[in-house]
Amino acid sequence: MNIKHLTAAIGVALFANTVHAAPSTPTINWEPQEYSFVEVNIEGTGSYKQLVNRVEQVTINIEWNAWSGDGGDNYKVYFDDMLVNQGTLAAGSKSGVISFPYDKAGRHNLYVELCEGTTSCARSDAKPIVIADTDGAHLAPLAMDVDPNNENIGTKEGLVTGAYFVEWGIYGRDYDVSNIPAQNLSHILYGFIPICGPNDSLTGSPKSALNTACADSDDFEVVIHDPWAAIQKALPGVDANDPIRGTYSQLMALKQRYPDLKILPSVGGWTLSDPFAYFTTKANRDTFVASMKEFLKTWKFYDGVDIDWEFPGGGGANPSLGDPVADGPAYVALMQELRVMLDELEAETGREYELSSAIGAGYDKIEDVDYQAASQYMDYIFAMTYDFYGAWSGVTGHQTALYCGEHMSAGQCNGTGLDENGEPRKGPAYTTDNAVQLLLAQNVPSQKIVVGTAMYGRGWEGVFPAGTSIDGNPMTATGSGPLQGSTTQGVWEDGIIDYKGLKANMIGATGAGINGFEVGYDAQAKGAYVWNRSSGTLITYDSPASVIAKGQYVNQHDLGGLFAWEIDADNGDILNAMHEGLGGTVTEPDNTAPVLSVSNSVTVNAGDSVSVTASASDVDNDPLSFSWTADSALTVSGSNSSSLVISAPNVTSDSQYLATVTVSDGEATVSQDVVVNVVAPSTGENTAPTIAAIADVTVEEGGSTAVNVSASDAEGDTLSYSYNVPAGLTLVGSGANVSLTAGQVDADTDYSVAVTVSDGQASTVVSFTVTVTDADTPPTGDTWQETAVYVGGDTVTYNGVEYTAKWWTQGDRPDLGGAWEATSQPSDGNGDVIWQASGIYNNGDQVTYQGVQYQAQWWTQGDEPGTADVWQAL
Repeated sequence: MNIKHLTAAIGVALFANTVHAAPSTPTINWEPQEYSFVEVNIEGTGSYKQLVNRVEQVTINIEWNAWSGDGGDNYKVYFDDMLVNQGTLAAGSKSGVISFPYDKAGRHNLYVELCEGTTSCARSDAKPIVIADTDGAHLAPLAMDVDPNNENIGTKEGLVTGAYFVEWGIYGRDYDVSNIPAQNLSHILYGFIPICGPNDSLTGSPKSALNTACADSDDFEVVIHDPWAAIQKALPGVDANDPIRGTYSQLMALKQRYPDLKILPSVGGWTLSDPFAYFTTKANRDTFVASMKEFLKTWKFYDGVDIDWEFPGGGGANPSLGDPVADGPAYVALMQELRVMLDELEAETGREYELSSAIGAGYDKIEDVDYQAASQYMDYIFAMTYDFYGAWSGVTGHQTALYCGEHMSAGQCNGTGLDENGEPRKGPAYTTDNAVQLLLAQNVPSQKIVVGTAMYGRGWEGVFPAGTSIDGNPMTATGSGPLQGSTTQGVWEDGIIDYKGLKANMIGATGAGINGFEVGYDAQAKGAYVWNRSSGTLITYDSPASVIAKGQYVNQHDLGGLFAWEIDADNGDILNAMHEGLGGTVTEPDNTAPVLSVSNSVTVNAGDSVSVTASASDVDNDPLSFSWTADSALTVSGSNSSSLVISAPNVTSDSQYLATVTVSDGEATVSQDVVVNVVAPSTGENTAPTIAAIADVTVEEGGSTAVNVSASDAEGDTLSYSYNVPAGLTLVGSGANVSLTAGQVDADTDYSVAVTVSDGQASTVVSFTVTVTDADTPPTGDTWQETAVYVGGDTVTYNGVEYTAKWWTQGDRPDLGGAWEATSQPSDGNGDVIWQASGIYNNGDQVTYQGVQYQAQWWTQGDEPGTADVWQAL
């Protein structure tokens, strides 16, 4: 070995034998560790932009302290067992703030390790840390609370099974995201996202809420209409303390349970479509598209855009809006521009985004748009094949029928001949089939057309048998007004009733009708109704039979699937029927694999036994089974339980073996290895135990202090501990962790304590000092010292001023107030008043501080001269 190699080897050996005192265990500040890539003002009431702020990365800030013992010269930060940050500290550091940027969402246990050198570290207790993002990566899969009438069907490969979920459903209907039978849905359409600008169709509190939301946004930008419902209210399944709450947080967690589920923000709707009328101007569309892109970057759980423009060409809630000539081309241009934007997002994020639109299903709505031209940019067209008839007029009819009713003439159905006023008919009757055929006639790809089902009924009062033109057919009589009822019956708006209200109050469990209602079904129209001949109440709706017929129609014409308005109105009957009608290949709900936890290693002496236990959880609540395999050199028992007993072989040198545990929920399996370290008997000379240095401690008379001895033995021998404790201290406990109780002293007294650690053959002794302080006098005399401990009533002097401690304190400068209070108005040798943090000063008062004289310009307390504007140097 040449001299250079010899020198290096000696250096390494010296470094390896350097003994560092064990650093103190750090404690993380009590404040919650919560961060979010989308910052939400949970208690705020301002505009959308005041409540929501998106950031690209968060800055983690961790305040820590090591209250006693030795400090460290470097630190490490772990999220669970993953090292995420490390750095150096000034030698002996015992407190600080660790700050670093981070760009991944998650929920972890946070640990801080305070280290001395490269080998000696002390780890803090675990502290929860939440780093929220709107993809829901920080959330557990949402716990569901679904009506058990919903079957566990799954989804249909290549077919849409979608439904609208509305933002306001959490109020009167008390229906939140955890109630959605999402296991059976491919798509959720979230209603609705508003567009700022002209919204004259809105009135009352909805208009006021939108004005507030849009206060800092430009016209034609999108916002959240009801922030309380969407992002602030605590709802089931998500921690009420999370940085983001509301239905949005639930939807994020729902995506964790069903990652293939598509969630689309539906923009517009009946009363929020006014701004679309201004999209004939490209600049307005550009503003909207840019805002929509930012919205999707902010709310990452969304999978695209759904446009609910009611309606291009006019005929919506605002009769003064709509241009039959210009709106159609604007609609096509909007779809093209949105597709370009979504393609850009796909390139940025690596995700796929869908573009769809809910459209009016009447001939007069379809003829105003070239849907073939628009569809080349779109994934789906959701044809709203419902609301064909309703109590806005006295004309009765099937509101969501597949075909024309038995009471219709051929000309009325196909739009030929003259109407009841002798005028030529302008188009075919409103039916699902007529809408689909008109779209197919425009050469819209069939698989992009999704048929709508109604999870509600529309009804009239005043429909009596005497008024029918065809005996027994209520669709040939007129109504005198809208259906009346209560919210307990499912009537939330005159003329409309939830399907589950219909089932409970009119249809009944047998399906034959209750409370004076008879159940009718037009076999030609594939349209259902209930009629009370005595009261004159008529309701037309989608029944399981009519929905099954729609599903069969979808398959017959190779359409895209079925969707429904709206999921909170169903008891499961309609969604079940959607699946029954569609048939096809079922994709079962995704199974979530179990989460397995087990130590990654165990150590056992040769010839001895050790037990290792695994634990597991499963969000689907499936029964779990455990199984173990192990190297043949190991003798094991309990191979089909969560705990394995391992008997080690008699080895002559330290050896490693492998045991593997597998947990299964019946579908998915998860495995983890456990390294078994077998320690061979010692064959060489015995080495005395090694003891880490024990820091000196200070304790007040009558008090106790813990003593933790950290010792190790190279041969792994069992260690014993003995203590030499002088009179004046009392030993409590035995082994490596004991405590010492101090007796009474007349003055501060130092005691030397010795600890002997033996491995049965050799022993090592280490000593440390215990200082017992006299509670009746200041622990370090009259002059304040930074390292001394003081308790309430202790008196010290600092810079010539006398102070009295108000409570226990260490390291707090008396002149800064806090734990200290000046005994009298302090002054220097020249008679000038010395500034005190606890003192109150008015305009004109003069003080000295750090040798400089200052004068107060107004009332002040606690503002430090030289740093605060209230003080003027003289």
